Amino acid sequence: MQYLLRSVNILPCCFILGSSVLLGQSELSVFTATGRAASTTFVEDYQAIGINPANLGWKWRHEGKHVAFGLLEGSYSVHSDAIGRSDIRGRILNSAYSFTEAQKEEAGRQFADAGAIANVDLMLFGAAVTSDKLGGFGFQVRDRMQVSSRFGPMASEIAFMGYRSDYFNLLVLATGDTISNYANMSPDSIALIALGIATQPQLLSKVLDGSHLRASWYREFNFSYGRHLVRNDDLEIDLGIGLKYLLGIGIVDISSANGQASGFTAITSSLGFDVESGERQPDAPPVSSAILSPKPAGTGFGVDLGLAMLIGGKLKVGASVCNLGSITWKGNVYTAGDGSLIDLATNGLENYDLINGLEDFVTNTGFLKWETGMRTKRPLPSSARFGVGLLAGERIEVGAEVVAPLNQEPGNLERAAFGIGGDIRPVPWIQLSTGISAGGGYAMKVPVGLTFIVGGGTWEAGFASRDVVTFFTQRNPTLSLSMGFLRFRI
Repeated sequence: MQYLLRSVNILPCCFILGSSVLLGQSELSVFTATGRAASTTFVEDYQAIGINPANLGWKWRHEGKHVAFGLLEGSYSVHSDAIGRSDIRGRILNSAYSFTEAQKEEAGRQFADAGAIANVDLMLFGAAVTSDKLGGFGFQVRDRMQVSSRFGPMASEIAFMGYRSDYFNLLVLATGDTISNYANMSPDSIALIALGIATQPQLLSKVLDGSHLRASWYREFNFSYGRHLVRNDDLEIDLGIGLKYLLGIGIVDISSANGQASGFTAITSSLGFDVESGERQPDAPPVSSAILSPKPAGTGFGVDLGLAMLIGGKLKVGASVCNLGSITWKGNVYTAGDGSLIDLATNGLENYDLINGLEDFVTNTGFLKWETGMRTKRPLPSSARFGVGLLAGERIEVGAEVVAPLNQEPGNLERAAFGIGGDIRPVPWIQLSTGISAGGGYAMKVPVGLTFIVGGGTWEAGFASRDVVTFFTQRNPTLSLSMGFLRFRI
């Protein structure tokens, strides 16, 4: 079981590769779209891949350019509805931070029916070629990593308080004595506790009810094509398709709802973990090497389908369904059944490092009963989107969209997301973006973005944040950054 949580802990390492900082975002790694809260009717060339492949059929805004390519465009975000912005800065990003007993109790209350979401999306390479007659062709390689966690009330208390939770009515001390669990215990007495025992144990499916931990990491190779069916001064209709091959590097899906607990994990063997001990093998290759060229724990195929319309040269309409398909996980696969939580040999999380801290919690509770499986086929995190946009001259464009998850697979949005926003180019070489977004498991956000455009679109670079309000308020923070500096057209 220790192996499972160590597997999850590898996922944030990709964040270091992607943006040197650390679940699914609607605009992927498109730094030009992050700041406006909508992307369905805005993106073009290779940035349309994975969003709406039909947009590849559009004529580009920068006339005379027929080839676009980019390297290392990336995005990340971290959001929590349980803690404030100062907690993220002073407690989560501070690896030396440690809870007091009172702070553990506070954290247990804060995370009851609350959680956190993290996303990392890195486009390693993208390119597109357009032709008035043949349409647009695009290719992209990207890594996508998402983590989503949520605690039910009882799970939150036990995770942070450990054997000091009221769930355990007896405590076994290091001296061999057994005492009753009681409030206001002195630090010296707490230091003697070795084990908490519940004389009326409950199934883990009940203890963890309302909780989940989901994570996924896969590498995608996507070839997309879009072309107009109709094109005249009054109407343009474009259709698009994207075909993708996926390397599944890691997945975790643990949840409990309505009395049913389930769990599943698979992780690449390239990371060199010993299945029994959960430790990295001495002769394992460096983590950086495993990240750059991992042996997949699963492979699969997916399809994106899109429709785009331009009415009267001003009104845009777009719709797409993305990530239809599946991955067959066949390396280091484990599935789970239910069990009872009788005792616990940990004093709970010491800080907000949930991934590392949950390792002790899971290992010491015997969290579910894991059995090796040969292979498991899982759907991709599919989603549908619809957007409308309006071109208001050469310098202003506005739009709105809704993105809805079609399943609850790891890496998908928790619920439908909505956004409205736009771009303004006060001068030809600067694009300012902003908007409002809500849903998807996040609180309402106000994104902002700045893009520099050089040589009539020959080179673009910029950065954006998903929520500028985070810098002025404490609750429901979303720390994020989207950036790209190597985007070119010729």
